[in-house]
Amino acid sequence: MDIGKLSVETQNQMNELFSSILLEHQKVNKIKHSKEEDFSSMEDAIKSYEKNKGRESFFPYLSSGYGHGPFTQLIDGSVKYDLIGAMGPNLLGHSHPLYIKSHLEAATSDVMTCGNLLNYKEPLRLTEEILESVKNSRLKHFWFAGSGSFANDSALKMIWQKKAPKYKVIAFNQAFAGRSIATQDITFNPKYRENMPKTLEVCHVPHFDQKNPQSSLKRTLDALEAIWKKESESICAITIELIQGEAGFVYGTKHFYKEVFKWAKEKNLYIWVDEVQTFGRTREMFAFQMFELDEYVDIVTVGKALQVCGTLYSEELNPSPGLIAGTFNGALATIIAGQKIVNYLRKGPFYGENGRIHQIENAFLSSLKKLSETTCKGKIKYYGGIGTMISFEVGDSDKPSTINFIKKLYQNGIISFIAGDKPTRVRFLLPLSLTDEHIKEIFAIVEKTTLDLF
Repeated sequence: MDIGKLSVETQNQMNELFSSILLEHQKVNKIKHSKEEDFSSMEDAIKSYEKNKGRESFFPYLSSGYGHGPFTQLIDGSVKYDLIGAMGPNLLGHSHPLYIKSHLEAATSDVMTCGNLLNYKEPLRLTEEILESVKNSRLKHFWFAGSGSFANDSALKMIWQKKAPKYKVIAFNQAFAGRSIATQDITFNPKYRENMPKTLEVCHVPHFDQKNPQSSLKRTLDALEAIWKKESESICAITIELIQGEAGFVYGTKHFYKEVFKWAKEKNLYIWVDEVQTFGRTREMFAFQMFELDEYVDIVTVGKALQVCGTLYSEELNPSPGLIAGTFNGALATIIAGQKIVNYLRKGPFYGENGRIHQIENAFLSSLKKLSETTCKGKIKYYGGIGTMISFEVGDSDKPSTINFIKKLYQNGIISFIAGDKPTRVRFLLPLSLTDEHIKEIFAIVEKTTLDLF
């Protein structure tokens, strides 16, 4: 059937354009510093944008729209390593062939977005691909959402509908679930909901304690039991990030999670795993798969690296018509990219103990270990993380000096960000496009920046 199929002529033109675009971006392939006059011009543009937004930017950053692999180009002509990937979405790096192809394919469509009422073949393909990737779990359905927060809102509504009138949720200290009216109460940091009314009753318990792993499980189970004694008639679910990004990539052991989840199942609670940031970034496509928790999860939220957001859920949690809907599934380019990304990750050499993600993890952790034991001894006191999520502490691990370090690192050619408070950590969300040579240069810059400041 040729309905909706491009002509051979148009397809050939797309192929030529794809090659031309990729070649242009591939020219951005090394660190470059800007000229003073170009930086001043960019600063003026950034100030205008800050005025429009009503707040200052963390970095003096305004992209030119060009970049390749781990490199991003700014409008002042400078080029930097992008090791934060827009807080996670750019898992494949800049101008990845799949991104370019997705843009071009979307450009041939008759609309910009598609949604709940008028379905297109692209979201069908993505849902088929992502459901195939979780076939060993009880997750049978996927629903699109406009953001990670809204994916979590959908999860909450599905749980509430099945558990009414039980509406309280158990979450974990240092959690970040988003900033929507509901998820801001699950998010642990009170600064994110200043002067906001409480809309959701949440009971927070300790997550895994990396400093005291032997006592972590008992401490968490004791806290859960204490809450259960008081609130057993009102609790509907337990929600968790298996790897907490806001806390600086804190995560537990397989045994820890299994025991917590067994406790939840014994209490007939739904288990809701937030993988908005972790999707695609661990040693398996999902963190719950890496920790072998497939049999326990009832509902899982995803986003960021997928390029679109949504909720995976079991047949039991399939809601009544009308509870969840939405004008937008997402822009066609992002939906097309999502399908291609899941397929690429599933079939590529990325996962498992010998996968590229584990190799990148080992390269970063071993490099940080070497610095902490040699030239930066006493200056880098902690390093950790898993997959493409890496963090470390510098100096006294306080927020002001860590921010100062991150901004100096930015000047030297690396974009990173902060995580946590007391301690505050340097956070990397790494692209898969990193080579061993890139990593060597990155740590030369990390070493220089550390020695310059501490």
